[in-house]
Amino acid sequence: MRYADLHLHTYHSDGTRSPREVVDVAKAHGLEIIAISDHDNLAAFYEIKQYAQEQSLTLIPAIELSCAYQGVDVHILAYAFDALDERIDARLRGFRMTRQKRGHAMVDRLRSLGYNVSQARVEQLAAGGAMGRPHVARALVEAGYVGSVAEAFDTLIGAGKPAYIEKERFRIEEAVALIRSAGGVTSVAHPSLYPDHQKIVPAVLDAGVDGVEVFHPDVPESDRETYMNLARFRGKMITGGSDDHGSVKTSETLGTIKVPETLIGPILQRL
Repeated sequence: MRYADLHLHTYHSDGTRSPREVVDVAKAHGLEIIAISDHDNLAAFYEIKQYAQEQSLTLIPAIELSCAYQGVDVHILAYAFDALDERIDARLRGFRMTRQKRGHAMVDRLRSLGYNVSQARVEQLAAGGAMGRPHVARALVEAGYVGSVAEAFDTLIGAGKPAYIEKERFRIEEAVALIRSAGGVTSVAHPSLYPDHQKIVPAVLDAGVDGVEVFHPDVPESDRETYMNLARFRGKMITGGSDDHGSVKTSETLGTIKVPETLIGPILQRL
């Protein structure tokens, strides 16, 4: 039996590990199937594909898409699509450009508020990936304005805070159609984290999403059972992952979630 972690991040989005480090740590934890699901980009997949093969790891093409459902920010994980599909490439390229502009605008706003954060440093922290709020937060920590990434979000760059700027999001139906057209499947990430998730998750599944991330560090046992039953009742697949971001989070998560390959047939069949 092989085990999978289908929700991992690298420094190409808001993680701190390199793609190679993610492969090495995953292998050290006995994982044989992984999906690097960076936000809105596939850079890690291309960078590490050959190395993962050499390490006898099955690497699944994956992305985490920022979507909106009735004004709520919902994350949709996409798996096993054609990584060379031109429509996906064009859409993600556009998303990265708007993320970059948003990051710059957020830094400009912070500077206008008296926080002397460098645009160049935030770009360095993004390491060529999609620049996002975690990179801005880390720059604020480095500059000594806040004690942690969490504090930066809570006081300055979280929704409704002084330096927050709204981001572009996919509509759920658009994300589902795009991934499906490239042969892939989708899953609702960390279902318990949304406000009123008992209503939102079923509605998102009704909109065409193929599965639910039942196994996740922030999904408690009671919700896990609820969403497992919901997925089975609706004929949806079950996915899972550690949502590892490296040292951004206070505790090590890679290796804490191990999904048996028997549960992710719809993904593996598409490879």
